[in-house]
Amino acid sequence: MSGLEPLAGKTVLLTRPLAQSRNMLASLEYHQATVVRFPSLIIRAPEDTGPATRVLQNLAEYDTIIFSSANAVHHAMQLLRSLHMTFCARCIAAMGPATRTALEHYGLQADIMPESGFSSEDLLAHEGLHGQNILIIRGVGGREHLARELRARGVRVEIAEVYQRLRPTTRPAQNLCIYPEKSTAVLAYSGESMQNLRALCTEDEQAWLEKATLIAGSTRIARDCTTMGFTKTPIIAANASDAAMLDALLAWAREQH
Repeated sequence: MSGLEPLAGKTVLLTRPLAQSRNMLASLEYHQATVVRFPSLIIRAPEDTGPATRVLQNLAEYDTIIFSSANAVHHAMQLLRSLHMTFCARCIAAMGPATRTALEHYGLQADIMPESGFSSEDLLAHEGLHGQNILIIRGVGGREHLARELRARGVRVEIAEVYQRLRPTTRPAQNLCIYPEKSTAVLAYSGESMQNLRALCTEDEQAWLEKATLIAGSTRIARDCTTMGFTKTPIIAANASDAAMLDALLAWAREQH
């Protein structure tokens, strides 16, 4: 590590749930950034797991099972464990590397993963995604694009929603306005998390957010931020992985010097 890292003197606002921020936190601290942890999402099991349970009891019916995220993997496995059931699948599709890593944690191998990108569109473009019966395991209220496109192809699609995303009822005590907005970057991993962030902020902090730099994990997330009122054009990372977000952050920081 050099004596003066690009992120030295820069502030980075981390908005992901704390459990999902450990790797990025370690990277930011390594690069000497000032890190403000401000989780704007809580991930937990749905209030009613009955609908997901009924779907997961018929895993053998599906040609392919798609996991939309690492959260989908962890919560599906926890639910199956509570039901004393063992996961089985003919073919497993993962939305990206983090999802694949989560599957490997449970001794499972992803057969299909987008060659580039982490979106539904990227997975739909994979030539190995086929079958007449497909199960999508995701969070409550997840994007409908994947299911809609698969059904348009004539595929029978079922959905198991195994977790929910909630806005925190409390927030960190620190006032964001104490940080210099021109040397602050906010990591935007989803439109929902940014909407929650605005709702959790005071009016003064919302004005402060308008002057900070947004690092968005995709073009769609950047568009969502603009739609909800963020006036500063976001910097768009190659994807929402920790590595890509850090690369975009470092590039921004170097331009500030």
